[in-house]
Amino acid sequence: MPDCQSRFHHITRTGSHTLSVLLLGIICWSCSSNEPTDTSQPETQPESTSAEIKPEKTVDITLTLSDAEGFKEILAKQNGKVVLVDFWATWCVPCVKNFHHTVEWSQKYADQGLSVISVSMDESDEDTQKAVLKFLEKEDAQFTNILATAADDQDPIDTFGIDGGALPHYRIYDRTGKLIKKFSFADPDKLFTQEDIETAIQEALKQKPE
Repeated sequence: MPDCQSRFHHITRTGSHTLSVLLLGIICWSCSSNEPTDTSQPETQPESTSAEIKPEKTVDITLTLSDAEGFKEILAKQNGKVVLVDFWATWCVPCVKNFHHTVEWSQKYADQGLSVISVSMDESDEDTQKAVLKFLEKEDAQFTNILATAADDQDPIDTFGIDGGALPHYRIYDRTGKLIKKFSFADPDKLFTQEDIETAIQEALKQKPE
């Protein structure tokens, strides 16, 4: 019997110890389950609502067919500005070579009151018109561009008054619309340079608007 009682007490002590451990575990689990948990979502950055910045759109380059009378009307609309007119053609080698100067002057002196008009003396058939416009687009000719026309029995070279039919041909008009300078290759004794044309532009711009 003593052995049985001894074993009984040992089992009882062991069971009591096991029960104590189990109760302690339950209490700890209960405490941990009552602790607040962080359920907040990570902060998100607000989406940008600023508009995308796009480069300023350039002026569309166009080509207008016009006879000599229409050219005069276009010229009259430039009243108050100094006007440079560049008569040229795609078949004219020096015209094509120096056309970039006309574009540069337009950009350089626009804010001083310079207006530029280019007048192509090419044929007016559809294919030639496309070739002329393609060249103007390549040169970024953002000003008034005309393709000269005339009645069937007339030549634009004559109706537009191109001296000797020689190209390139430049004209400068003052702010009142008066022709004040002409550069023509018709007279071989009066050769000129691009510097001469720019100097004439600068002199004309010194005239203040009335």
